[in-house]
Amino acid sequence: MTLTDPGTRVVHTACTLDCPDACSLAVTVTDGRITKVDAGPENPLTDGWICSKVRKHAQRVYAPERVLTPLVRTGSKGAGEFRAASWDEALAIIAARMGAAMERKGPESVVAFTYNSSAALVERASLSEAFFAAIGATVVEHTICAHTMGAAWDSVFGDMASADPVDVVHADLVVVWGANPTVSNTHFPPLVQQAVDRGAKVVVIDPRRTAMAARADLHLAIRPGADTALAYAVANIWLGCGWLDRDFIAAHAEGAEEFLVTAREWSLDRATAVTGLTAEEITTFAEWWGTTRPSMLRIGWGPERNANGGASCRAILSLPVLAGHFGVPGSGVIGSTSAGAASPRRRWPAAAFDGPARRTLPLHQVGQWMAPGTDDPCEVLFVQGANPVVMCPDTKAVVAAFERDDVFTVVHEQVLTDTTRYADVVLPATTSFEIDDATSSYGSLMVQPVRAVIPPVGESRSNDEVGLAFANAMGMDWTAAPLVEAVADAGPRHVPVPSRQFVDTFPFEGRARLADPVHGVPRHLPIAHDVGAYPLTLISPASSKLVNSMFGEFQSPAADIVLHPDDAAARGLSTGDTVRVSSAIGSIDVRLDVRDDTRPGVAVMSKGVWLRHHADGLGVNTLTPATGDPLVNGACFNDTFVEVARA
Repeated sequence: MTLTDPGTRVVHTACTLDCPDACSLAVTVTDGRITKVDAGPENPLTDGWICSKVRKHAQRVYAPERVLTPLVRTGSKGAGEFRAASWDEALAIIAARMGAAMERKGPESVVAFTYNSSAALVERASLSEAFFAAIGATVVEHTICAHTMGAAWDSVFGDMASADPVDVVHADLVVVWGANPTVSNTHFPPLVQQAVDRGAKVVVIDPRRTAMAARADLHLAIRPGADTALAYAVANIWLGCGWLDRDFIAAHAEGAEEFLVTAREWSLDRATAVTGLTAEEITTFAEWWGTTRPSMLRIGWGPERNANGGASCRAILSLPVLAGHFGVPGSGVIGSTSAGAASPRRRWPAAAFDGPARRTLPLHQVGQWMAPGTDDPCEVLFVQGANPVVMCPDTKAVVAAFERDDVFTVVHEQVLTDTTRYADVVLPATTSFEIDDATSSYGSLMVQPVRAVIPPVGESRSNDEVGLAFANAMGMDWTAAPLVEAVADAGPRHVPVPSRQFVDTFPFEGRARLADPVHGVPRHLPIAHDVGAYPLTLISPASSKLVNSMFGEFQSPAADIVLHPDDAAARGLSTGDTVRVSSAIGSIDVRLDVRDDTRPGVAVMSKGVWLRHHADGLGVNTLTPATGDPLVNGACFNDTFVEVARA
């Protein structure tokens, strides 16, 4: 920290939010209060600037909704009526309910709904996680985001590491497939621009004309869920034109011939019918990618968000293998990076490793397994680092589950979210400005210290402190081990992990698997729905204002639906109209915005908008089914089919 003048200091720390960038921060504190959040000097990727979301992060620290003390419910669930309580009282209530539930139904009756995607390294695997492991509580699997993509990567590449995103500056072709870095990876587009300045071409594949798509040399406005078809069509063109790298395939691929047999089924006519792209667009893309070296693929999480998600991600990842786009600077596939910077479980007490076997439940299907009348043994639900009433599909089912009086719900949260309204006890949580920790990134190879900028606001406690308090309240004699046991060197430092694919990091014994041993080659399957009743596909991507649902208390995107002008005109609708959006499971009334930056047939609403910002108290996930991808039961948000009419 640097003393700049009496009463003012600047603390260098790092951003822990769920974003690939993990920027370095310089936080100004005046008279004990955060007055400015700006870029810090310790991460070259940050390059002196940060996104507007993080610049405004202090508004969450001091939000009127900030939870300052433990709260105990006094009204009905959903009313948001609480009284203040001491930590001792709150812990006693929680310990009694946990103990009674475990005595009746065993440890699986306690369910740990811990997401913590915007937590630092140790907070993400804190003593809260250790406590639930020690008692054998049910663990909620993170099926809501990156689950399917991660499984697809594992299927094709196994333990092979991502390419270093910084290496994209050396590419002559950059393919951005299903990602919108401008709003959720803001320091990646300037790297791509460096490649463009050298003469590189950029292809963006996205149903919307995002900012990056608008600047691209080729934008493919594909129909959601059709990525497998496009990938196979490209492979078929490469096969016909002799653009496959047969030597690379022979040395480094398994299942390629089976993959190519399936690719032969995807003629241009068939692919255009499924993808909504023109033959010229597909052939241009195939030619550029098949003949340009070095080429870099940046795959995002958009393709995973439907029932074809696993197949789509596997098919996309297979293409660079077929063309041999590896081994030289500017080539490869950018997925999620990992510097392997910390081992938080080294701090866990032995009891956390000796607990009973644990069952798992899918996070995105909480409305089903916790539905009223279900025979699931859940009696105590602990929510940490998550806002399931907003983030999970099938909102009405989720709300009905959270309204259950026979499930005792504890929420550890920074501010009063939509989910806290259904809690029996709310525990105040620290922000990343109030703890010491370390962070790495899934978009770079930097490790940085997270430093406490201010003391904890109110009576807030970290994930680590809550886990320790739970353990002690349940009769376990635990103490917190020092941070250094998890992170010997918190940086700032660049970790030189292997990232040159097929040179110093490899898939299964050096060979990528284009046919999965269990699932075979990827297959595109039409997603069954009533096209006549619900002809539009609704997608709910990230926005420039929120990180998932964080900051929804003060910086919500508009709760609007966007339609292409052709779709609006066909329904006699105009910008500003109040419309009813209906799917097979629900309907909501919202304002209409008509723009041509989405393709015809595709409607768009921002994810993460709090229910309070909707006039009828129901958000986009009221329309979204809680279905799962067949590869690994990942959430299928984009399998939402709707009709839009004047309200």
